[in-house]
Amino acid sequence: MSKTYKNKVSVVIVTWNSEEDIAECLGSIYSQHYNESVLSVETIVVDNDSMDNTVSAVESFIKVFPHNVKLIKNTENYGFTKGCNQGIKIATGDFLLLLNPDTQVKKDALLKMVDYLKEHDNAGAVAPQLYTRNKKVQYSCRTFPRYLDLYFEISRLSAIFSGSKFFARWKMRYFDHDVTAEVEQPMAAALMIKMDVLKKMNYLDERFFMFFNDIDTCKQIYNLGYKIIFYPDAKVFHKIGTSILKDRVRMIKAWNNDCLLYFKKNNYNPFLHFFLYLGLKISGFFRIIFTKLIYK
Repeated sequence: MSKTYKNKVSVVIVTWNSEEDIAECLGSIYSQHYNESVLSVETIVVDNDSMDNTVSAVESFIKVFPHNVKLIKNTENYGFTKGCNQGIKIATGDFLLLLNPDTQVKKDALLKMVDYLKEHDNAGAVAPQLYTRNKKVQYSCRTFPRYLDLYFEISRLSAIFSGSKFFARWKMRYFDHDVTAEVEQPMAAALMIKMDVLKKMNYLDERFFMFFNDIDTCKQIYNLGYKIIFYPDAKVFHKIGTSILKDRVRMIKAWNNDCLLYFKKNNYNPFLHFFLYLGLKISGFFRIIFTKLIYK
């Protein structure tokens, strides 16, 4: 028997030094005047102790526009995943949209994703088509990574043979991002999940600081027997990597740590794990040196 869902979506945005983007992001969510009977929207912004004017920007938006926007102000950076859970746990919608602050939701995208999830009982999550400022479609769909995929990533073979289904299997640059399709793991820059599915998962795994949390989240949805759908009829603009670029060295270290955690949790092999650790250690060292030289 299919579940009856209310037409309410909760949008959770985790910010960290996001003053350049957050007002536009919030504005895009409420740029359309939704009839409450068609779609009700609440937004929860969780700020991870930003050092810029992110909090002031959100507070100004709340004062000026009469929308259902809540703000959680953390006194330290708890990481992206824990911030998401803070918002999820006070959300009241039947659908939860994880949304990056460097995004802008385009016309009817929220309603289209909600309608798709309501109409498909076996779908646990749906992701929109992401595109960049120059209207170029972003490669946002991926497969669940294997150890071999990470070896190809570290060695750059996946970049050299980016169109290969063998070397570039993980990031799927060969995938047609213009068709609706079941996928394993779309990026969580914009990912809508049924709230009852999130509760069955016991929310997101807070051991992931920032990276691989989207992969792990999709893996848990998949393990529960639900499908994840890429739905290009819904569109979201995405700047790509805004927060990452603000602290590159820390993000390299966090990426490596979260990568190792994902494989230890989901696909652990002691022998292969050691070589992954070694590869990340060596490649991470050179990436950090390169970053310090280029962006000093």
